[in-house]
Amino acid sequence: MRKNIALGIFGLLVAFGLVLGAGANFRDYNADRSVHWDIVTDDNELIDLTPIQPYAYINDGGVLVVDISPDNPNYPGYGNGLSPNSEYNFDEVFEVSNDLWEDNMSIVVRITNDGNSAIQFYGADFDVHDSLTGAVVYASDMAKDDVCFVVDNGDAVKVGMDFDVGNEAPGTTQSTTMHIEAYRLGTEPADLVGKCGQ
Repeated sequence: MRKNIALGIFGLLVAFGLVLGAGANFRDYNADRSVHWDIVTDDNELIDLTPIQPYAYINDGGVLVVDISPDNPNYPGYGNGLSPNSEYNFDEVFEVSNDLWEDNMSIVVRITNDGNSAIQFYGADFDVHDSLTGAVVYASDMAKDDVCFVVDNGDAVKVGMDFDVGNEAPGTTQSTTMHIEAYRLGTEPADLVGKCGQ
């Protein structure tokens, strides 16, 4: 049974510019970023999203926001900007948990990013896979825009994000659409079978 999670991951907005607000688990310095997606309540949902770092939070409208800028209400006051030609990697931006369904029901989760290779995903805990090859993507230099993983009942998988500013001018804004889909283990599409850690 395929369930396209109506998480409204529409309008993932990444504002590349000049702001740094790094929290714990900032992996390396290698851009103003805002990433927004809606979390929609659904009694039949397979997954739950939880922000982990101070730059990720759920706002009053129920939207999970990743905002690495002084506009973030959790902004710790470090730095005033990010540079063009920079890359930022955060091992744990949010987590996907499987606490909402029956005991012993594992799920397969796929996260895709439509057309913006500047935003990619990985899992520093060696539990996130490239959806095309099945290879583990555990470091930022391996990050992909199409990843998948298995979440057992009662567990959670932490998702890291890699942001590549490239040669963008300060104040440049890019946007993309990100999708998160979840399937009961055994009902995932054929192209994911055996590639997500099953």
